[in-house]
Amino acid sequence: MTTPSHRQETATRTHRTELRVPLFEVDLGQAVYHGNYFHLFELGREDFLRELGYPYRRFMEQQQHLTIVELSCAYRKAVHYDELIEIHSSVVWWRSRSLAFQQWIYRKNGAGVEELCTSATLNMVCVQFSGRPTVLPSDFVHLLQAWAGK
Repeated sequence: MTTPSHRQETATRTHRTELRVPLFEVDLGQAVYHGNYFHLFELGREDFLRELGYPYRRFMEQQQHLTIVELSCAYRKAVHYDELIEIHSSVVWWRSRSLAFQQWIYRKNGAGVEELCTSATLNMVCVQFSGRPTVLPSDFVHLLQAWAGK
């Protein structure tokens, strides 16, 4: 699996979530601990789903969730406490039971230019609370199709 690049992102529609890095995500070096980037990515995905019109709670109300089955992550530049960052999120494909998110974390450098700090690709499967894979809800798929212009 290849790591997404900025060039790939510009060809794909993305959702943007802006936030400040909270203190509880950083280590003693005042940078986000490597495992905690996934918290930031999850906040971006939740915000994307909410804006799409299908908040994650709707999956849960149907006793479903999206579980990560494969991921890749590239750490390019450390993100630090209290920095203003943007999490860009995009669904790059979906099938009957699965989908893939690509996400990027950016911050502005001293010159005000966005710089890529971290990127991730997450392949996810829709799973019932019982643990069995299930199809993505049709109303969710319709919203994805409208979002993607398909």
